Amino acid sequence: MTPSPVEHGPAAEEAPAGPVRQPDAAPDAAAAAADAEAAAAEAEAVAEHAWDSRRDLYRHSPGIMLGRSAQLGGSLVGGDQHGVSGGQVTGDVILGGSKIEYHLGGDGEERSGEIPVAEVDLLAQHFVYPADPPPGAGQSESAFDLALDRLRRQRVAVISGPATTGRRAAALMLLRAVGSTGYRALDPGLSPGGLVGELRERCGHLLADYTTTPERPLREHHLRALSEKLRACDSHLVIVVGPHPAVHSGIGYVPWQPPEPDQLVRGHLLRKDLGGREVDALLDLQEVRSVLGHRRPVGDLARFADQIAEYARGVLSLEDLAAFGDYAAERQVRAWFDDTDGQSLHDKAFLIALAAFDAAPYPLTAELSDVLFGLLHRIENPGEPAPIPVFGTSSAKRVEHAQADRYQETEETEWGPVLQTKIQFRDRSTAITLLGEVWTGHPSARPALVAWLRRLADDPRPLVRTRAAFTAGVLAWTDLPSAMALLIRPWAADRRFRARLAAANALALAHHLNAPHVPRILHEWCTADDHRLRWTAVRSYALVGDAFPSQAVTALVAAVRALEVRGSTRAWSEELDELAQSAATLLLATGLGVADAAPADTAAELWPTLVPLAQQRGLMREFVLRTVIHACGPTDGEPGSGRPLLLDLFARAESTSGTPGAFLRQSLAALWRTVLNDPMCSAAGLEQLRGWIRAAALDPGAEHALAELLPLLAVSVEDTKRLAYLLENLRGGADEPSWSAAVVRLRATLPSPQPAP
Repeated sequence: MTPSPVEHGPAAEEAPAGPVRQPDAAPDAAAAAADAEAAAAEAEAVAEHAWDSRRDLYRHSPGIMLGRSAQLGGSLVGGDQHGVSGGQVTGDVILGGSKIEYHLGGDGEERSGEIPVAEVDLLAQHFVYPADPPPGAGQSESAFDLALDRLRRQRVAVISGPATTGRRAAALMLLRAVGSTGYRALDPGLSPGGLVGELRERCGHLLADYTTTPERPLREHHLRALSEKLRACDSHLVIVVGPHPAVHSGIGYVPWQPPEPDQLVRGHLLRKDLGGREVDALLDLQEVRSVLGHRRPVGDLARFADQIAEYARGVLSLEDLAAFGDYAAERQVRAWFDDTDGQSLHDKAFLIALAAFDAAPYPLTAELSDVLFGLLHRIENPGEPAPIPVFGTSSAKRVEHAQADRYQETEETEWGPVLQTKIQFRDRSTAITLLGEVWTGHPSARPALVAWLRRLADDPRPLVRTRAAFTAGVLAWTDLPSAMALLIRPWAADRRFRARLAAANALALAHHLNAPHVPRILHEWCTADDHRLRWTAVRSYALVGDAFPSQAVTALVAAVRALEVRGSTRAWSEELDELAQSAATLLLATGLGVADAAPADTAAELWPTLVPLAQQRGLMREFVLRTVIHACGPTDGEPGSGRPLLLDLFARAESTSGTPGAFLRQSLAALWRTVLNDPMCSAAGLEQLRGWIRAAALDPGAEHALAELLPLLAVSVEDTKRLAYLLENLRGGADEPSWSAAVVRLRATLPSPQPAP
C-alpha cells in the first residue's frame, strides 16, 4: 500500500531520506486491490506531459524567477496607493536627525520632551517636498499643502501614512512652515482626552506614532478641544497616525503622499557634490533604475542618494551601487526577525509564508501562514496548542507591516481566469532574502519549515505545490547540502509523483538562481539505479534543460543507452516515454522566441543531431521517434488551441540554401518522414499531422508553413498517396467550408499522383 506520510514536527529533520517503509504484511485480496488502486492512481498522476509541467512551473512561480534583474516593475495596485518616498530613514529616524523617545513613568511625570531647533533646521536642508499632483489626479494640491492649509486654519492637523514614508519628517516641516520657533514631542501613550493638558505656549507640538483603535478613536470633540486650546496658547499640533486610523471627526485627516522615488533621489542629489556629473545621467544608469524600480522606504532612498553621490565622486564602484537593493532588503529582513518585542511568532510566520507566496492570493498566504505558525509554536512551546487568533490583526495592517501591496489580478486556473486579491512585497528582493535569512540565520526554525514544505508539496493545488518547490529552490541556492538532504533528495526518492515533481521543480528553480552543481546532480541521477531518481532527473531536464541544452540532450541520450543496457523490464516503455517527453520539451524550449524571430541557434544545432540517431536500431530509434511525436503537440496557446510550436519552429527557420535554418528545416522533414514510414509510429504521426492541418485551417501563418513542409515529406509515391489520403478524408464538422478551402490549398502543394505504367 502507499506509505503513510512522514510525521511532520520538530523531529522532521530526523525523518528517513526516502519514503517510509511499512512492515511486510501477509498478502490478501484486500491488500492486492488496494495496491492496484494506488498503482492506478499513481499512473494517472504521472500521465501529465512534461510540457504541461513546464508550463505550470513558470505560470505559478514568482515573477522574480523569470529573471531577477528584469522583474523590476510591479503590478497595478488596487485600493490604497501608499507612497514610498519622502524623508524618513528607519523607525522614523529622519535624515540628519534622530527620533527622541521618552520612557517615562507614572501620570505625575513629564509627558513631553523638547526637540532641538537645530535638529529641525538640519532636517529642512535635506527634506524634499512633494510636487503638485498632475492634472486629472483628483486633487490640485499635494498632501503637504493640504495638511499645511488645515494646520493654519485649525491649528491641528492629522496626517496618516505608513511608517516608511517620512511622515514624521513631514510633520516637523509642517510645524516649521507655520512659523513654530520651538518644538516638543508628546508621549504617544497619552489618551485623546489627555492631550490638551500637555500643550505649551507658542510651540509646535508633534505627536508621532499615535495609535488609534475603534476602542480609542480620535473623535470630533477631541480635535475641537485641541484646536481651541492651541488658538489660546498660539501653538500648533500635528498628529501622525498609521495608514488606517480610527478618526471620527468633522476635521478628518490627510493621507500623507510623499514624493515619487525619482523626485526624492533627484532632490537629494541636487544638494550633493557629484564631482561634476549630471543628475539626469546618474539617474539614467541601469544600476540606479533597477533600485528605483522597487517601492522602497524613503530612508533607503535617501541612503541610496548618498551612494549615488559617492559613485559620482569615484568613491564607490558601480557594482557596489547595484548591490544596494539586496543590502537594503537584507537589513529590513534582519530587523523583522531580530525584533523580539514588536513581532509575534504569528507575525513572523506570516512574513515567511508571504516570502514563499509572493504575488500569490492573500487568503491562501494567510491560510498557510497559520499552518506554519502551528509548527513553529510546537518548537517554542511543545505540548501546548497553537493559539491562532481567528480575528487578530487586520489584513490591512499585516500587509502594511510587511511593506507589501495588495492588488487585484486575474489568476489562471484549470477552469479559466479568476480575479484574485494578491499580495506582493514592494521590494522584489525581499522574498528570496527573507527565506535565505530564516534558513541560515535561524536554524532552529528548520524542522518546522521542512515539515511545512513537505505538507505544501502534497497539496492538491498546483500553485501551492509550485511555491513549495520555489522555496526549496531558494534554500538550495542558499545552502545546497542541507536543502538536498532535508527536502529535495527525499522528494526525488519518493514513490509519489507529486513529491518527485516537487524535487524536479526545486532543482529547476535553484538553477535559475545560479545554485551550484545542479547539472552535475541531474547527470548523476539520470543513470542512477533508483528509477525514481532517474525520473526526477529526466523531468528536471524538461524544466530547465534549455539552460544547458547540449549537456541535457547528451545526458538523455546516455540515459537511453543505459536503459538499453539494463535490459527489458516491466516499466521500460514508460521510462523511455518520459525520456522522449523531456527531450521534446527542452528542444522546443530552445527554439522559443518572439514572433517573427528566427529560432535560437541552439535549436538549429540540436534537432539535426537526432537524424542519425533515428537510423539506429532498438531503443535509440524509438526514443527519437517518440521525441518527434511528443514535440508535435504543444502549442503557443492553451492545450488544444494555438499554433503548434514545432511547426512554428519550422516556419521561422530561414529557407535559404546552405544556412543553418535550411539545415534545420531539412532535418525536421527527415525526422517526420522517418516517423510516417515507421510501422509502429506512423499512426501516431498521422494523428499529430491531422492536428496540424486543423490548426492550419484556422491560422494562415500555420497554413503557409505546412504548405512548405508537406512537399518535403512527399519524396516517394507512397508518401504522396498517404498524405493525399489524409487530406482528402479530413472532416471539418460544422466549419466544413473553411476547412475544405484550407485542405484544398494544402492538397495542391503535393505532387500529382503518377499514373500506373
